[in-house]
Amino acid sequence: MDAASCAHGGKRKEIAGRMGIDEASLLDFSVNLNPYLPLDAREAIRGAYDTIFSYPDDRYDDFRRSAARFAGVGPDNIIPGNGSMEIIRLIAESAIEKGDTVAIPVPTFGEYERQCRLFGAVIRHVSFDDIANREYSKMKGCRMAFFCNPNNPDGRLLTAKQMEEILKYCADNDIIAVVDEAFIDLADPGQSVAGLAEKYDDTLIMRSLTKCFAIPGMRLGFGISNKTTADALNKARLTWNLDSLAVEAGIFYMDNADDHMKASRAYVKKEREWLADEIKMIEGIKPLPASANYFLADVSGTGMSSGDFTDKMLGERIIVRDCGSFHMQGFIRLAVRSHEDNVRLVNALKKVAGAGN
Repeated sequence: MDAASCAHGGKRKEIAGRMGIDEASLLDFSVNLNPYLPLDAREAIRGAYDTIFSYPDDRYDDFRRSAARFAGVGPDNIIPGNGSMEIIRLIAESAIEKGDTVAIPVPTFGEYERQCRLFGAVIRHVSFDDIANREYSKMKGCRMAFFCNPNNPDGRLLTAKQMEEILKYCADNDIIAVVDEAFIDLADPGQSVAGLAEKYDDTLIMRSLTKCFAIPGMRLGFGISNKTTADALNKARLTWNLDSLAVEAGIFYMDNADDHMKASRAYVKKEREWLADEIKMIEGIKPLPASANYFLADVSGTGMSSGDFTDKMLGERIIVRDCGSFHMQGFIRLAVRSHEDNVRLVNALKKVAGAGN
């Protein structure tokens, strides 16, 4: 069993403690959350207070109905999860036997590999570029394959047509396809393949409420699969894996999502493009195109490693993600935040890049 931990963003409190400064003084661009004005779920949570005195109904029928409407599928296709992280663990635990080979396009989210290794999988890294260029042969013989769309850390989004081609290849070659759509609601939900869950057996799509509603402290997500697989995974998941307050909050968020998510996507696109245009004018830093609420920037032109650059940004009280953990030396990942925060980021980037040149 390989239980090595993964590097993650969102460690503002830990970093502030290490630096001996007030946590509130740090801006965290390492965590990719919806930067738009949040929906206020406090009334829904207060109204659910009395539910904590009873066990949740483990069927989670109301939650599944809301998730089904949100994703455009049926309630019987939904597997409730304590965040999409639990869904990754669930499919790995349920479907992987020691020695199975799992294909993971790189660079991508490190937890796919970690969770599969815990159950004895052999990891076969394949290039995300190969997948994007429709070269799938390196996945042949694998038990399972993971696809992040839009991909993390680079924000590249494959079309629904291309994703269906991948699902068909996996189905034809007896590969379980796991598609992580944690960020798709902030990119283009029209490219989701959730509606194909019934068409392709051994396909699991994951959705996260953490990212699109900016609620990382409330662990909520769900999986989508055909009814037979969903039923099996619902029987295999932990009993009472969602607490009753989170359930009511999740229902509120999803039932009020339509206008909010449209406005969020417009805001993300506007701010991402503004940020990219500003950063292009900074000598030594090159932003890469993306479709999500985050993007990569090549800082190698500053003469600094990504680690050194990240450390210097901390001196400006700004946290950015060093992509060395993705084996991408010389790159950082930047989230899109409020315009005020983004202006502060640009000014800090200019200062740090100027010091390196």
